[in-house]
Amino acid sequence: MRTPTAPRLLVVSCPDAPASPVRVRQAAEHVWPTVDVVGERVDVPATWLPTGAAATRTARTARTLGRLLDRVRPDLVLVTGPVLADALGLLHRHRGLALPFALWDPDEPTDPTSTSGDLDTVLRRLAHTPPRPGPRRLPASDALFAHVDTPAAPQHVGTVLLFDAGPDLTAEHAAGMLAGIPGALGRITAATATRAARWVPVRGRDAASGVEVVSSPELGPQVDAFFSEPLRAGCAAGAMRLVTGLPDGRRALLVKLHHALGDGMTVLQALLSDTDDAGRLSWSSRPAPAVGGTGVPGLRAGAGTALAGLRRLAAGGRAPAAPTDGPVTTARRHHALALLPGRAVRTRANALGASAAEFLLGVFAQAWHETGLAGRAERFRLMVPWSVRGTGDLRTAGNQTGAVPVDLPVGPMPLPGRVERVAAELRSRTGGGVPEAASLVVQALGALPPPAHRAAARLMYRGGWFNAVGTVMPGPRREVRWHGAVMSVAYPVLSLAPGTGLAWGALTWGPWITLGLTATPEWGGVADAVTDRMSALLAEHAGQRS
Repeated sequence: MRTPTAPRLLVVSCPDAPASPVRVRQAAEHVWPTVDVVGERVDVPATWLPTGAAATRTARTARTLGRLLDRVRPDLVLVTGPVLADALGLLHRHRGLALPFALWDPDEPTDPTSTSGDLDTVLRRLAHTPPRPGPRRLPASDALFAHVDTPAAPQHVGTVLLFDAGPDLTAEHAAGMLAGIPGALGRITAATATRAARWVPVRGRDAASGVEVVSSPELGPQVDAFFSEPLRAGCAAGAMRLVTGLPDGRRALLVKLHHALGDGMTVLQALLSDTDDAGRLSWSSRPAPAVGGTGVPGLRAGAGTALAGLRRLAAGGRAPAAPTDGPVTTARRHHALALLPGRAVRTRANALGASAAEFLLGVFAQAWHETGLAGRAERFRLMVPWSVRGTGDLRTAGNQTGAVPVDLPVGPMPLPGRVERVAAELRSRTGGGVPEAASLVVQALGALPPPAHRAAARLMYRGGWFNAVGTVMPGPRREVRWHGAVMSVAYPVLSLAPGTGLAWGALTWGPWITLGLTATPEWGGVADAVTDRMSALLAEHAGQRS
């Protein structure tokens, strides 16, 4: 239940049809008393292009408008020129623009033949126009997960939200949250020989159809069953299950989204944007797909940094062998969930001169060694998604990460020394351009024809290059409520990359750091053992000093 805010109306005018901001604001306040009106001007001079090049002019104007929309993030758009309206139509048809928009001609407000109408009429019509997203081609970073998705290795990510006893939570509440997640009510279409992978809307799909309610005294079996069921191919990109009947009056909401919709930050922001106190949470701004493009994130730090990272990536070679490597033959999954005390993690990490993320990677490596899984191996390669978002992309939906391969030391050594080595390895890679280089490679592959792009993605994102995917994500430390109920815990759920039997994620949530391991049934016992050992290691080392 997002905190109500004033709608933001973006008024875009061109030189030959200027709009009076005062006039528009006065008229808009009759429709929305608390409206926030933002005025912008876009130059569309005829001298830009040769006579007759209307399509080219529209495309260029669409790019300009797309960047403007990504910057302003309005709820509604009013334009004053036909060229601007045509450009918005182009963004709707090809870039998925969902915002309601209307054309108003300020020079002919009373002309009965006008296609726009007078200002009051246009604004009232705009107020009753629902968002209507159009189809869009998936950016290369999102299309990667559409390409590698298979029946046995479905690429969905999500979370397990646990609520304390309190006010009733209903399927209607869950449907409202699902409807607010960008893209969740659409579907992902696979690439063909001539067309790239796309997101397309499903007309008439009700969010309620993506929500089921079950009653169970046990959470674990519900989590395993829900995330073992792939999203229905070609039908839905998101689904939820509300679990009632848990001990002590608790409830759980299981959320599953196709990875092509976004990374962990996208999921977190989308969910928090629907909470009661969304207006006071820094993570709660609802993300939206970029309609103006995200540029080239891999080059933001400079070409030299990206080149240095490319050299590091090329020198990495294949990953060492791990017992969990091998074909993934079933979509069935087992999930091991645990709570780690956040303050103890941060205190111990600080004592070792490491960040909480570096410390947790070290604890995972220690647990892998102490459970006997390392065998004689000295390294375990974890693929760590690392954000390459710029300050202007923090609220943009999608996958904006670069894969950082980190060789964790899993041979015999004490935990402090292991954490030190992990921290040095991670810092050398994240500071040496590896995330930027990885992002650049993924984006460059998007220029290939769809069949070649699919083949390259499947060759790159699989076991053999890494042993598991693992990530540590920040999150809110304050209490979060949803329809009055305390959202006490949120466990991350990751998908398995083809050829790997294990993935794990950690997330800061209130006083906790939540831990979620995903494994095939064959390696479910391993996931449980590693999770238990990570919890025990933290308890053993809590309060110790380096």
